[in-house]
Amino acid sequence: MLRCLRTTLVTALILGLGLFSPLAAQETDDSSSDTSDYGGYADYDSEEESAGSPSGRSPTTRVSSVPQIASRLGQAPALCNGSAGFVVDCLAERLEAVVADAAQMGGHEEMKQILSDTAKELRQLARDNSDPAQPRARLRSADGQYSSRPLVSIAPEKRASSYQQALVILEEAETRLLRSSTQSAARASQYQQLAQALGSNKVLLRS
Repeated sequence: MLRCLRTTLVTALILGLGLFSPLAAQETDDSSSDTSDYGGYADYDSEEESAGSPSGRSPTTRVSSVPQIASRLGQAPALCNGSAGFVVDCLAERLEAVVADAAQMGGHEEMKQILSDTAKELRQLARDNSDPAQPRARLRSADGQYSSRPLVSIAPEKRASSYQQALVILEEAETRLLRSSTQSAARASQYQQLAQALGSNKVLLRS
């Protein structure tokens, strides 16, 4: 009986001190829930959006040179191709992402501003012509790219005109980049490559 009494007292002491709590264990067990998206695009109905932190989205995505930015823009079709009505906002998001990732890159402020302006114009174009029947979505490509925010789809009846406007926006950005590259021969070469990489995305709006 004495042993039973000791066991009862020890158990009461453990519970009283909170050393074992089935409820606490249950509350922390949901950390393994998977909220990632799998291939193609997934419906997304949250209002939270993120265009990247001011210092770059993460150390692994930051860019430190114009050629790196050009390379990133040249990779955008891998994510945006075949995205149907999401293509305009997809291009906007790719520009937003690379501008965020270039935030700590020294110099080239005018170039970064041009890319930022272009992203804003494309994003606004998508919103102004959005399809209310199509939920927003995040895209993920086979090469590991993914959209950093949910994207807006353009309504089917507005896509042709919206794509034409998007083409004009990209062409204006190309012109601005080339005009800003006259400071040196080295910069001119880099900005020409950058304008070419940006312009390569126009094929997405013509297909």
